[in-house]
Amino acid sequence: MKLFRTVIMLYNVPIFLAVLVGLVTVAMAQTQALPPDVGLVSKLSGHVTYVNNCYQKSPAMAQAFMKIRLGDRFELQAEALVQLVYFLGGRQETWKGPAVFTADDSQSYPETQVQPSVRILPAGTVQGVRRIPVLLQRSGVSRPGATLIRGGVDKPTTAIVLTQQEKAEIAAAKETYRSLRNQTDPGDITPELYLLGILTDYEQYSEMEGVIEEALRRQPNNDILKGLREWVHARSSQDRSPSSK
Repeated sequence: MKLFRTVIMLYNVPIFLAVLVGLVTVAMAQTQALPPDVGLVSKLSGHVTYVNNCYQKSPAMAQAFMKIRLGDRFELQAEALVQLVYFLGGRQETWKGPAVFTADDSQSYPETQVQPSVRILPAGTVQGVRRIPVLLQRSGVSRPGATLIRGGVDKPTTAIVLTQQEKAEIAAAKETYRSLRNQTDPGDITPELYLLGILTDYEQYSEMEGVIEEALRRQPNNDILKGLREWVHARSSQDRSPSSK
């Protein structure tokens, strides 16, 4: 019997290996097929879903600050609103439902008669906006109502001492922010997202707190911003603590 079982096992090894190789091949093909990121949802309200034949074949609820991938097809119900910022060219689109559109590399293509309102963001703005998904990933807050990952501040941090050049770059970013804020509707927090992204690069958590508060003043019901505020405050408190000096 032992010899029989051994023969059976040896016989099944090629089959097992073939299945394993097939599964790995499929997984690699799916990973390689993931379309590139082309933009960010900067504002969202109402019922908005999206699908993508490459990775999201069943409708899923869109989320504020989610990345947009090439080929994402959005559907807005009546009274819904979604605002997008495209990384290539800085095109900002605001769509109001009911509407259906698909994301391309630098703009959306409508499938209904509805057209978005469009503006082109000043040069350099996208540089900060596209860092927001990374910031949310670090903070552990990635969706409306998400619970902040406890222990996210898992090691002591030391406040960064900026060089004169870095101080000048931040000062220039603040000037760009003020200019952008003067050109932007009150409820649009794209200027705040831009400045947050820049300050994140330099780990200026104390200053980030003030920017988040300003964003929340404009969007007081934004749960992601509330979670981010908690995380940034914890980081800022560590920077100010004696042990971090």
